[in-house]
Amino acid sequence: MSTIAIRVEPCSHLIETELWPLLVKHREELTTNKDLMELAPIAAQYREAESAGVLFAVTVRKDGHLIGYSVNFVGPHLHYSGMRYAHNDVLFLDPAHRKGTVGFRLIQASEDAARERGAKMIVWHAKPGTAMERLLPRLGYRVQDVLFSKEL
Repeated sequence: MSTIAIRVEPCSHLIETELWPLLVKHREELTTNKDLMELAPIAAQYREAESAGVLFAVTVRKDGHLIGYSVNFVGPHLHYSGMRYAHNDVLFLDPAHRKGTVGFRLIQASEDAARERGAKMIVWHAKPGTAMERLLPRLGYRVQDVLFSKEL
């Protein structure tokens, strides 16, 4: 019987060790401006953010093998400084493991970790037409902003 484990782990360590294959899958599936957005995470800055207590990662492992992640920043909102909030930077679950409740459990674990760090709100972004866009309203989320991008 296989075991699924979801837990908070140091993000910088993951970048330096086992995260790369999933980052590549993530980029290939979801990055919209591949010619502009080269995959090149800066592990030192992730370490600094973790040390400052403003970054956390939640991982999903199946039988010890990394199959998903949620990387989040947490801190005071720049415009609403009295409100501590979390902002999801990246979320990915290997497509082979998206059936069932694993994705929901990853989101829920991210919410729990944000709450434990004092966040009163968590913000996610979702590509239009994706399962994530359909899932978030069912989990009680509502549209806060709509993001647009333009290459310069």
